[in-house]
Amino acid sequence: MKVIEVKTGMKVPWKARYSLTLLILLSSVILLCNGQDYGTPTEDGAGGGEPPPEMAHCNGIFMSYSFGSRERGYPHVKNVTAQSWSFKSSAMIVNAGKEELNGWQMFIGFRHKELIVSATGASPMDGDFPLDASNGTTFVGSPNTDLKTSIETAGDFTQISTNIEITGTLFGVAKGVTPMPKTLKLINDGWECPAAKRKGGSMNVCCKRNPKFKVKTGPKTKFAPRRHGDLNIVYDVLQSFGSNYLAQVTIDNENPIGRLDRWNLTWEWTRGEIINTMRGAYTYKRDPSECLYSRAGQYYKDLDFSQVMNCQKKPAISDLPPERKDDNVTGKLPFCCKNGTLLPPLMDPSKSRSMFQLQVFKLPPDLNRTALYPPQHWKIDGVLNPQYKCGPPVRVDPSQFPDSSGLPAITYAIASWQVVCNITKPKAQASRCCVSFSAFYNNSAIPCNTCACGCNDIDTTTCNADRNPLLLPPDALLVPFDNRTLKAKAWAKQNHMPIPKKLPCPDNCGVSINWHVNTDYRDGWTARLTVFNWRDFAFEDWFVAVEMGKAGPGYENVYSFNGTRVPPNNRTVMFQGLRDMNYLVGQVNGTHPLRDPPVPGKQQSVISFKKKNIKGLNIPEGDGFPTKLFFNGEECALPKHFPKKSSGHRHGISVLMSLVLAMAAAFALMMD
Repeated sequence: MKVIEVKTGMKVPWKARYSLTLLILLSSVILLCNGQDYGTPTEDGAGGGEPPPEMAHCNGIFMSYSFGSRERGYPHVKNVTAQSWSFKSSAMIVNAGKEELNGWQMFIGFRHKELIVSATGASPMDGDFPLDASNGTTFVGSPNTDLKTSIETAGDFTQISTNIEITGTLFGVAKGVTPMPKTLKLINDGWECPAAKRKGGSMNVCCKRNPKFKVKTGPKTKFAPRRHGDLNIVYDVLQSFGSNYLAQVTIDNENPIGRLDRWNLTWEWTRGEIINTMRGAYTYKRDPSECLYSRAGQYYKDLDFSQVMNCQKKPAISDLPPERKDDNVTGKLPFCCKNGTLLPPLMDPSKSRSMFQLQVFKLPPDLNRTALYPPQHWKIDGVLNPQYKCGPPVRVDPSQFPDSSGLPAITYAIASWQVVCNITKPKAQASRCCVSFSAFYNNSAIPCNTCACGCNDIDTTTCNADRNPLLLPPDALLVPFDNRTLKAKAWAKQNHMPIPKKLPCPDNCGVSINWHVNTDYRDGWTARLTVFNWRDFAFEDWFVAVEMGKAGPGYENVYSFNGTRVPPNNRTVMFQGLRDMNYLVGQVNGTHPLRDPPVPGKQQSVISFKKKNIKGLNIPEGDGFPTKLFFNGEECALPKHFPKKSSGHRHGISVLMSLVLAMAAAFALMMD
């Protein structure tokens, strides 16, 4: 056998050298193939490292979740359920099938009171960070909203997959236990997922098309279908240039009793953009020095930043007042300049939409006409309106507009994104309006709940924030809370009710509404609705929506307001002021300010109901009181109890008290 001598002095047989060389070559080929299959991770979350072996058997959408690490957070407590842990985890979604997936939506069923603080490569569909994900949350792509197939991209992992790096806080998990989600699934229409397979700190699932799923009839869309919410916002790019583009923002109110007054819109630029000019709206802050010291100031060296609208990362945007509607520079845009008022379409469809335009300047590396990214983390609110929770912008098919030339043609936006915002139920002591109850068969009125609209701005050492409010004589509802103390104490003493040493705190609401059951007879009943405005400004085009439960279908008429049933169940009735009475004026000083209390703005009407075809209706037992009540779309805090009809009640005295309240209200209206 031939022997080869090497420099080390060691002699290696020729056949052994041949085998070693062949082994090295084969290893190189294997490594090269592996490198070509999977690519490398990218900064925006697309792509990833080497996928798990289970993906090789998936012909569909493959998803995985891996728990990384956790660290005990402060404060350190002995109670395991109350101990917080900061954690890091990652999720991955890969299109391993033959069909492109547009607008992917991955649901992760968190179950350990998780609070998601940040996520790269995706945005939560249920709101902004930090996000309460106790009941799970849905992630959508940001910016990679669609997943192409390996076939059409030659296996480019940056286009067929997305990695999500998640950081957050969880509670109630003992040390040594791996806190994993309950479920992992794709919630796009037409896809079905089996139960996820779990192994240690990771889980995965392969979702496939449901062959029995019937696609809804309608035009085929390239991107995600448009959704419906209480408030729909569309971000359209109308013109695009290398370093800037023109965008249009359209806000539509689609909730029949939703509303916004003096709306404020905020978002977050994620790629250093600035707003150069605006039409139909304005930003609250305009600071040239902030622009000069920003990245934009370093790049746009010849730009006059004294004329730039805003360089903030999170600009605050508001509608223009009506007098700017015909301004050649800032106005002359449809649906603009209404001082931020968005009415329900049931009241006035022409006032249920707002619109404005903005010129956006971009920064490297986005200096080409197709590098378009919408702002993230949208928020919108009003003065005394419902609270909205907005999802992330989702790419949809370009919006259509009538051709500006007047010809019967259609013009398309370059790109469009939709943001859906939904009304959230106010938390306890977080409402901005409240309700009091009274009835002809009970001498006492039940006032608004203690701290119904919060007690953060008052000194609770002088009052009890946890005690139920004291019952009042009906006429006490006509004066501010600070002027009710003597009346409340005298009423409690007269009716042999206890008086606590520390009286309950006020409701602190700018608007209160009294619902008084006026009469109850065999064929019907009546109620009186009184709206009080304790603020120093007026509400234009105000409305009250009342959900009546079982008694709702019996609504007959309202005598000093306009009344409209709200579809589809007709158990809710919307009341608004008559023509020339649509202003709810603000609070004013009394006739003699030194001795008379302030007088709230008020509106009042009697409402009649029928009992026909409504079985088991019992007005004194609660059927005569609203189950929900809204003022300008904001759900108001209801009392915890309603007036009861006592066995020893004398009808004549109750009618007398009802007349006293009516006369007092009438007198106050005359004095106003």
